[in-house]
Amino acid sequence: MSASRLIVPPLDPEPWPTIGDQVVEWLLDNLVHGPGDVLGRPLAITPEIELFLWRAYEVYPKGHELEARRRFKRVVLSRAKGAAKTEIAALLAIAESHPDAPVRCDGFDARGNPVGRGVKDPYIPMLATTEEQVSELGYGTALAILENCRLGNEYVLGLDRIELRDVPGKIVALAGAPAARDGARTTFQHFDETHHYTAARPKGAHATMLLNIPKRRAADPWSLETTTMYSPGEESVAEDSHKYAEAVAEGLIDDPRLYFDHRQAADSHDLKTKGGLRSAIVEAIGDAVAWTDVDGVVSLFADPTNDKNQLRRVWLNQRRRSSRRWMPDDLWEGRADPKRVVEDGAEIVLSFDGSYSRDSTALVAATVEERPHVFVVAAWEKPPNVARWRTPRLEVEQAIADAMDRWTVVELAPDPPGWHHEVEVLEETYGEVVVRFETNQPARMGPAVDMFEQAIRGDVDENGEVVGEPQITHDGDPRLARHVGNAVTKKRGPHTLISKESNDSPLKIDLAVSAVVAYNRARWHAARTPVGNWGPV
Repeated sequence: MSASRLIVPPLDPEPWPTIGDQVVEWLLDNLVHGPGDVLGRPLAITPEIELFLWRAYEVYPKGHELEARRRFKRVVLSRAKGAAKTEIAALLAIAESHPDAPVRCDGFDARGNPVGRGVKDPYIPMLATTEEQVSELGYGTALAILENCRLGNEYVLGLDRIELRDVPGKIVALAGAPAARDGARTTFQHFDETHHYTAARPKGAHATMLLNIPKRRAADPWSLETTTMYSPGEESVAEDSHKYAEAVAEGLIDDPRLYFDHRQAADSHDLKTKGGLRSAIVEAIGDAVAWTDVDGVVSLFADPTNDKNQLRRVWLNQRRRSSRRWMPDDLWEGRADPKRVVEDGAEIVLSFDGSYSRDSTALVAATVEERPHVFVVAAWEKPPNVARWRTPRLEVEQAIADAMDRWTVVELAPDPPGWHHEVEVLEETYGEVVVRFETNQPARMGPAVDMFEQAIRGDVDENGEVVGEPQITHDGDPRLARHVGNAVTKKRGPHTLISKESNDSPLKIDLAVSAVVAYNRARWHAARTPVGNWGPV
C-alpha cells in the first residue's frame, strides 16, 4: 500500500458482493449536486468515490452465516479539503431515507448477485459540533439537494428535520447532545468533520450514537464519519478513529466491521518547489483535481502570513500541528530520560497548578541542579464525557504531603487562582518553603517560558546549529508530553507566554505550566542568585 493511503481492510483479490453499484445508479438517477457552483446540476460521481461506495456497501456472500448483511458497520472517509466529502454523506443520507433506494441487501438472485431494497422506517441523525454548523455541513447539504431536485417533493423539508410524506422515515440534524440520543433507533448516521470533535459533548455524542447501531438488527444500521486530517494531540474523534484503524491494520485489534479510507500527500514531495507542491496537492485531492483550483492552493502556501502546517493538514491531508504550537514533538521527546529515578531526599522544587473542575491539576517537580530533571509527581484530569467532576482536594493535599516527606522540597511554588484558601493552608503548614508564583503575570511567566524553551532547544551558534548540552531532561510522562504538545504561544506585550489555543479548548496545558515554573525555580535555587528580573517573592 502506498504511504499516502491507509485503506483498512485493503482491497481483496476476490471482490466481495456489493450493492454499491445499485446505490450509485439510484443516486445518479434521482439526485443532483449540492451547494456550490454546481448546485442543482445533474449528479456526477468520480471513479474514486464510486469505488468507495462499492466497498461501503459490500455484503456477506451467499452461504455465509451473515449472508446478505452489511460487511462494514463503521465507515470512515478521510480526504483533503474540497473533496466533496460532505456532499457524499448527504447523498447517502437521502438514499438511506428513501423507501425505493437499494441500500440493503434483500438476498441474491438466480445468478448469485445481491438484490437491493429500501429500509423500513429509517431514522438518520446527522451530527455537527455546533448549531451553526448544522446548516453548513451534512444536514444542510442534504436539505439543499432535496430543494433542488424532483425527489424533494416526496419529503417535508425543515431546518432541522426532513420527513417522508407518505411513509415513516426522517433525517434529523443534531448538534452534540449525547443524553438525548441514547434511545435513538438509528438506521444510518453521519458524523461530519470529526477533526472538530474535541470537546466532551460531541465526543460523548459520537460514543453514545455508536452504541445505538446494534439496536435495530433487522435494519442493518451503520455509521459514516467524514473528515479532513486532524491536528495530532487534540484527541479528536478523527484522531481516535485513525489510530484505531492503524491498530486494526497492524493486527493489534480485530475489527472486521471497520472500513477506513484515508488519502494524503506523501511526505516525499519537495514542498519548497512549486512543482513538488503541485504534485503533493494533486496526490492528496485525487479525483477532486477536476474542480480544484490547484494554482490557487499553491498561492496559499506562498503567502508568508499563512500557517504552513495548517495548509498541509487541510490541503495535503497530512497530520500536522498548528505552527502556533509551542514545542515540536520530536524536540520534546529528544530530552526524555525515563530511566532516571530521583532519589529520596534529593533537593527539588515542587510546582502546583490547580483547578477546581474545568481544567486539570498538576504537581510537577524539578531537581535543584544546573541541569534539572523535570518529572510528574501527580496529576488529576477531568475524565472524558463526565459532566460533573471536582478535583479530589484531599488527594492533592496528601500528594503534596507525601512529596514533602519523600524529598527535600526547597520550594513549593503554587499558582494561587482558584486555590487561595488551600494556598493559605499550605503557607501555614510549610512556612517559608511556600512561594507563590502567579503564572498570569506576563512579567514573571514570560522570562520563565523563555528560559524553559531555551533549555529544551539548547544553545545555538551563528549557523543555527545546537551546541553543547540542553539544560534539561524530563521523565517522558505521556501526560506531560500531551500538555506540552497542546500549548500554543501568545504574545503579551514584550513577553511570549504559553496558553490554550482558546479559552474553551478542552486541551489542557496545566502540567506544561507547572513544568515551566518548577524548572525556573529549580535553576534559581541551583544558582542561588535571581534569574531574570526577580528573585524570591
